Amino acid sequence: MTRTRPRMIPLVGVAGLALALAGGCLTIDGFFFNGVVVDGFDFDADPPDPDLDGELTELHPSIVPPESRVEGFIELDDRRVHYVYAHRPDAAATIFFSHGNARHLGRYYDRVEILWERGFNVMIYDYPSYGLSTGEPDEPSVYENAVAVLELLPTLPDFTADRLVFYGYSLGGAPAYEVAVRGVRGEVPRPHAMISEAAFCSAETLVQDGSFRDLSGDYLLELKFDNCAKISELDEIPIFIIHGGADSFVVPRNAQMLKDRAGDNATLWIVEGAEHSYSAREGGEEYWERLTTFAAGG
Repeated sequence: MTRTRPRMIPLVGVAGLALALAGGCLTIDGFFFNGVVVDGFDFDADPPDPDLDGELTELHPSIVPPESRVEGFIELDDRRVHYVYAHRPDAAATIFFSHGNARHLGRYYDRVEILWERGFNVMIYDYPSYGLSTGEPDEPSVYENAVAVLELLPTLPDFTADRLVFYGYSLGGAPAYEVAVRGVRGEVPRPHAMISEAAFCSAETLVQDGSFRDLSGDYLLELKFDNCAKISELDEIPIFIIHGGADSFVVPRNAQMLKDRAGDNATLWIVEGAEHSYSAREGGEEYWERLTTFAAGG
C-alpha cells in the first residue's frame, strides 16, 4: 500500500549538516517532515495491515470496533485532511492527539487504542503528505490541518464538551501548542488541559542542540515552531510535560525550558532511562496511570 518512503534523517546529531548550513546554501526545514503516503488503512484486517505497525504493541487488528470509529476527510482549498476518531459513550475526556514526524497516523494508532481502552475518546489526524492527507507540509499547513480537525471534533459522536485535552507528541507538540493558544484566544475550542510529550522548545533550540553551536535560527530556518513562546500564554491551562531522561533526539533540556516558561501550571516528569520514543515502555504502568489520571482531570 505504501507509495513513498520517508527520509530518515534525525533532527538531533546533525553536526555535519549544521556545518553545511553555515555556508548559507541549505536549510533544515525539509528534515522536520518524514511523512509516508499510503493508499488506505485497513484497521480490521487479519492478518493486520502492516501500515498500522506502531511503537508500543505488536501488530494486530484494531481493538476499536468499526461502530466506535469515525474515519473521514476534511476538504480544504488546496488539500484534504484525513482523520480517525475513536469514541465511546462513557468517555472520561476527549483527547485531540497530534503525532510525531514519522510516517503517518498508523504508526501512532496503538496509542489511540490504549487510550480508548482506558476510557477516552481519541482524535488523530495527519499532516500534509502524511498517510491519506494531501498537500505539502510546512509550518502553516500543519497548523491549518490541526485547526480544521479540531473545529470538526465537537460535531462528532460522544464528544465531551466539559473535558477536552490536547496531546502533542514530539513534532505534534507544535500544532498542539498552537491550537491551545488559539483556544485561549477564543478562536477554536478551548482545551481544559494539555499533555506535552517529547516536545521541543523551538526549531532554533533543535539546531543548537544538534550542532553544538549557538547558530541563529533566523539564519538557518524558515520554520519557527516556537513552543516555548506559546506555552507562556497558557498560564490558566494545566499542562503535563513528559520527557525521556535519555532522549538524544530532543534532549531533555527542551522539557525543562518548556516548564520554565510555563510556570506553576505545568508539571514536568522526566522518565529516567527513556529514549525519545520510549517513555511509555520505560515508565510502564506508572506512565499510563499518570497520563490517564491527568487527562481525566484527576
